[in-house]
Amino acid sequence: MPEPLQRRFEGRRVVVAVTGGIAAYKTCYLVRELVRGGAEVQVLMSSAGTEFVTPLTFATLSGRPVIAEMFPVIPPTDPVHLRPASWGEVMVVAPATADFIGKLAHGLADDIPSTVTMAFEGKLLIAPAMNPRMWHSPAVVENMATLARRGVSVIGPNAGEMGGVHEESGVGRMSEPEEIADRIEELLALDPAWVGKRVIVTSGPTREPIDPVRFVSNRSSGVMGDAIARAARLKGADVTLIRGKGAAGKAPFGVTVIEVENAAEMAVAVKEHFPTADILVMAAAVADWTVANPATGKLKKSKGVPVIEWKETEDILAWAGANKAHQVVVGFALETSDHLENARSKLIQKSVDVIVLNDPTRADSAFGGDTTRLTILTQAGETIELPGMSKRQAAGEVLNFAGLIVG
Repeated sequence: MPEPLQRRFEGRRVVVAVTGGIAAYKTCYLVRELVRGGAEVQVLMSSAGTEFVTPLTFATLSGRPVIAEMFPVIPPTDPVHLRPASWGEVMVVAPATADFIGKLAHGLADDIPSTVTMAFEGKLLIAPAMNPRMWHSPAVVENMATLARRGVSVIGPNAGEMGGVHEESGVGRMSEPEEIADRIEELLALDPAWVGKRVIVTSGPTREPIDPVRFVSNRSSGVMGDAIARAARLKGADVTLIRGKGAAGKAPFGVTVIEVENAAEMAVAVKEHFPTADILVMAAAVADWTVANPATGKLKKSKGVPVIEWKETEDILAWAGANKAHQVVVGFALETSDHLENARSKLIQKSVDVIVLNDPTRADSAFGGDTTRLTILTQAGETIELPGMSKRQAAGEVLNFAGLIVG
């Protein structure tokens, strides 16, 4: 699970409906992840759902009373089923049983989850969970087809072992809490203005070879560039991530990844995809110099200290600034002194639309860390200092500025 620092659901409102299946225990972990990520969570439960996990458990995890009664003692002017229906941004039903799916497909509303779902105004996600034979039954297949035509989002079910001791394995297992949380984040982030946009992001360091076993590189982890690529995908963009081999961890899911070794390979990849792009974000730490004549064999210590001749690499950002047509170009300026002066100079000299300034010597903006403190400079003369935040949050801020320019 992502660390609490990410706070990827900060200030968002999520309704979680729990219906009567053994997979309800996994929904406890989902609620915890949402709350740890900063979300406000309202849990609803069917009477069958309360047989598997108690409302007290979900109330403790969410910090809010659970709504499980269709007819509680409340003022008639405040219908219980309408409050979460208009309050939530996303509603997820996990687990969504065959019974619930049938109700939703046929417009039945006889308990809290089905009633709230019927009136819900936000985005709806269901996570089916049931015996494999039930999942493949004609009734469920037809009901799922009905929901698909209505545009209901679905995650899973997965193949694997069932919760019951004597149940057979197969397709019907509820998606894991991490998967559901990621899908909720995607639904919250999806922006119609970004759907269909083509975004190129460069990420990580380059490695400039000295000989077949040695290279010169830098401290870039690629975390910021990867976060930008991920945020663009969540918004709905078609993302190509050109990633240096030295980048840490795995590339984000759902993007096209082109792995490159050195500055020359990164330049080739950017030039190939730039003509059809809408936005280029150059977050990679591209080497300024490379070895002029790398040795073809391993350099031997016995032959003394080698003399290395250097040459400048191509300035990919300057090339993009000079060759852009409709594209918005965002560059990064990593500076350790004269920060604003150097960043403004880079903005003007390289004819880019946005420069993102970063100082890696700061404790809250170090290489490989989870946080950063950025300053954004635009050709319109704006200088926006962002507070310290997670790199995931900062990625969204960078894309917001790029999106305003694209229009």
